[in-house]
Amino acid sequence: MTITQHPRPVLIVGGGPVGLALAVELGWRGIACTLVEQGDGTIVSPKMNEVNIRTMEFCRRWGIAKYVYECPFPPDYPLDVAFVTTLAGHELSRMRVPPRMTKPESHSPVRQQVCSQMWFDPILQRCARTFPNADLRYRTRLESFEASDEGVTADIVDLESGRRERVEAVYLVGCDGANSMVRRCLGIELGGRGVLDHSLNLFFRAPGLLKTCGKEPATTFIAVDRGGLWAILRAIDPANAMWRLMVLAIDAKETPESIDREALIRRLIGRTMDVEWLGLSIWTRRSAVAERYSRGRVFLAGDAVHQFSPSGGQGMNTGIGDAVDLGWKLAAVLDGWGGDRLLPSYGSERRPIGTRNVDLTTGFYLDHHKFADGLAVIDEAAGCQTRQRLGEVLVRDVGRMFCTTGLQLGYRYENSPICVPDGTSPEPDDPKDYTPSARPGSRAPHLWLPDGRSILDLYGRGFVLLRIGAGAPDGSAFESTAQARHVPSSTVAITADAMKLYGRRLVLVRPDGHVAWRGDTIPPNAAEMLDRACGR
Repeated sequence: MTITQHPRPVLIVGGGPVGLALAVELGWRGIACTLVEQGDGTIVSPKMNEVNIRTMEFCRRWGIAKYVYECPFPPDYPLDVAFVTTLAGHELSRMRVPPRMTKPESHSPVRQQVCSQMWFDPILQRCARTFPNADLRYRTRLESFEASDEGVTADIVDLESGRRERVEAVYLVGCDGANSMVRRCLGIELGGRGVLDHSLNLFFRAPGLLKTCGKEPATTFIAVDRGGLWAILRAIDPANAMWRLMVLAIDAKETPESIDREALIRRLIGRTMDVEWLGLSIWTRRSAVAERYSRGRVFLAGDAVHQFSPSGGQGMNTGIGDAVDLGWKLAAVLDGWGGDRLLPSYGSERRPIGTRNVDLTTGFYLDHHKFADGLAVIDEAAGCQTRQRLGEVLVRDVGRMFCTTGLQLGYRYENSPICVPDGTSPEPDDPKDYTPSARPGSRAPHLWLPDGRSILDLYGRGFVLLRIGAGAPDGSAFESTAQARHVPSSTVAITADAMKLYGRRLVLVRPDGHVAWRGDTIPPNAAEMLDRACGR
């Protein structure tokens, strides 16, 4: 066995979008890392299709938002959500959603984008490979690891050649999914509701499907028949007529061989139709959060620590938030300016967000089961009033999972050990509507600068002290403190217009774009304030 004193101090286990995002974040920050993934990186059955607003803001930072915008999903394709009895039957109601080419709203320089994992993962892969210090190793499996106070020793194997290697890293991050081997080896348990259902995804190609069925184009069709709300049809790649049929609940004893695909497609469409089958997966729908996000020098992110119902599209996006939070903290510690309390703050900040998002999306899914009674005449001529009433209720209740701007942008790190409270009360945490706030712990709000940039474009490389308005206090005390501690930082003067959103004349924004502190004067203990934000 070859033993390698690892030249890349972070070992990432798992090459899905969360592991790749962490490799990108570290590479972008100049931190060397190695990612090992036992698969070959090919995505046959995509698990995600939405890149939400906050993730798009990170993509903008990394310079890849353009490629997400330009993915093969047609930019002018309607993102509508239609509730139907069958595709060839009655349309109960429809939520009109602007196409992905629509301009951003006021709260961000970007919009949520439709970009299937089969396109998004390769975008992240290509970005990671632009950093010479990021090494992606596919068809490579982690076999075991041992962690100590000094570092992590891991045994990995190249599955093509059989070559075994023992590598030594400073930190290990498990991004290895719901059945995480890293989490199990750490002995970390999952809490929460646990299993919600056993579900089925069927991928197929059907050119002319909507035209044949007489339906106006939409990205999502939600099927409700006499048995209740039972399936969601999603357009994956409209240009190639690729669809995914998600059956919400199946018998736990079903196997790929026992699934009657033809019966399910007939139930969906309302008539017999030949389709080209592309793939099938049976999976367990869970609602769970790990009891902790790390142990010693080993960290967990993504599905390894939180498992979602996909209702609301927050699973991968929450995991990428994990990667960004952990990434800047690993970089700070490895670069020598992060204190010994910085990395422990990862779990303190991200676990409550995982719990929040899991609980909300679990609620979205449980709403699906409200519609099982009184539907005997839903397909019949006498069912007109039933269909009208049901259509309104479906938009109100099930439609909530498509209106999540507050869920995407409104999360904040309450009681964070590395944020300095200012005594103000939090804004309501509304999953639908986002209220901009620069209260410490919150995402620093977006606004356009006179030069055409978003203020978010200022954040990322280090701390940023905003001096708002012509009368803002001098920031030299902060600057000299940061310089003495070798903390990357800058001071930026911006117009008084920002006061409407930021609320104070001085605002300190962290490398991840969240507010660490704000006030109207530089405090006499500026050094202590900066030390706290750096985890000292």
